[in-house]
Amino acid sequence: MNHELHIAPGSLMNGDGQSQASASFWERTDWASFGITTLLALTVYIFTLSPDLGLENDGHFAAASMHLGVPGPPGFPIWVVYSWLFTKLPFLNIAWRIGLSSAVAGALTCGLIALMVSRGGALLMETISNVKRLPVRQENWLRIICGYVAGLAFGLDRCVWRYAVTVDPRPLGLLLFALTLCFLMRWFFKPYSKLSLYAAWLCYGMTLCNNQSLVTTFVGLLFLVALGEGKSGRDLLWSISLICWASFLAHAVGGWFSIWDSPFFNHVLVWLTAAMTLTAVGLTFQTRGFFREGKTVLICMILFFAGLGFYLLEPLFSMAVPPMNWGYPRTVEGFFHVVTRGQYETAHYSDSSGRFFIGCQIYFQIVKNYFGLAYLAAAMIPLGFLGKIPLPVRSWLVGLMQFWFFAALLMIVGLNPSADRPSVELNAFFFAASHLVLALLAGYGLMLVAVIYGKPKDGKLT
Repeated sequence: MNHELHIAPGSLMNGDGQSQASASFWERTDWASFGITTLLALTVYIFTLSPDLGLENDGHFAAASMHLGVPGPPGFPIWVVYSWLFTKLPFLNIAWRIGLSSAVAGALTCGLIALMVSRGGALLMETISNVKRLPVRQENWLRIICGYVAGLAFGLDRCVWRYAVTVDPRPLGLLLFALTLCFLMRWFFKPYSKLSLYAAWLCYGMTLCNNQSLVTTFVGLLFLVALGEGKSGRDLLWSISLICWASFLAHAVGGWFSIWDSPFFNHVLVWLTAAMTLTAVGLTFQTRGFFREGKTVLICMILFFAGLGFYLLEPLFSMAVPPMNWGYPRTVEGFFHVVTRGQYETAHYSDSSGRFFIGCQIYFQIVKNYFGLAYLAAAMIPLGFLGKIPLPVRSWLVGLMQFWFFAALLMIVGLNPSADRPSVELNAFFFAASHLVLALLAGYGLMLVAVIYGKPKDGKLT
């Protein structure tokens, strides 16, 4: 299915007074929302930035960053290079400079959320049925404000703010994840331009290179691509499904992939693979084709592994014998030990539906206490208006909803969290990616409420 908006040249003007036929996808209003949100988030982060090293992993992260070394597994090579650039700043101490790199990454993530909310909000207002359009100036301000609210809702999320003001690689992982969604959004509404899709897969590979826990978003990414353009999604789903079924067979016959020894986790993976396969079958009948987008799939996979290929920087760092050289990845054994997090014990996945439902309760508590019930309620609003929203905007919203669902579900199963306070505080950040998607949906929800229930009166919104 092709979701490109077809508009006659000159027939419709965007919020900035430009013809949509000639305008770029991102408008000036979107960039204004991005800039305002980024600057305000960065201001908050700088004023609350840790002045020196903290008590957790700050010490070995700072040492690795300063000397281009190898911190704790999986090594975070992209973050090491990124934060090393900040160590060259000429003021204050090294820990503050690296903490500033976290603040910049966190603030840019907030800005990208505002950018996507502003652009998506414009598309909502253009396409939603039976609703009178607001004046252009009011629409632009509404987009900026809703983008700002969504961006800061995420940026001031306790589990995000905590790491955005310290020496830590995780804010950069969220920035790369937000970039992935930005590229996907541009491709989603202009699917003929494959460069954005390719850039998204490269960014996603870099995301997993910097933050392996975000692999839980992989299934949602595949379905989002399928909603955007059926042919590419069909072949991607077929490729991944066949790989998964071959892996299950290898596990059943040869005992490979021992991580699947958890029956409940194994069942979850089987059901997800079955869902991908059935979706691929449905798209095959709908598009009346099979593996005709092999070139697109191949390029996406090559770029994805190119993003993961930044792990190859670790042997080079290790050869320089820096003071922080975890696992000595200059050797083959050491490299795989670091990348596969070999020093840690095997993950303990949820082993029953009871444990899974406990995890769901904990996730709700984390969303309530860290993200906020008000924003969660706003994120639920688009669900009630899907019938009024035509394609392709409805597909984008549905794609984000399923993205959130799979990201949260797989993280709950993978973490198998406990209800005690230390476990909750330790695991809260791992749900930050799902909070990012909730922030996007909350921004769209606020936009819908303002557009539908804010009636123009004397030129002003009531």
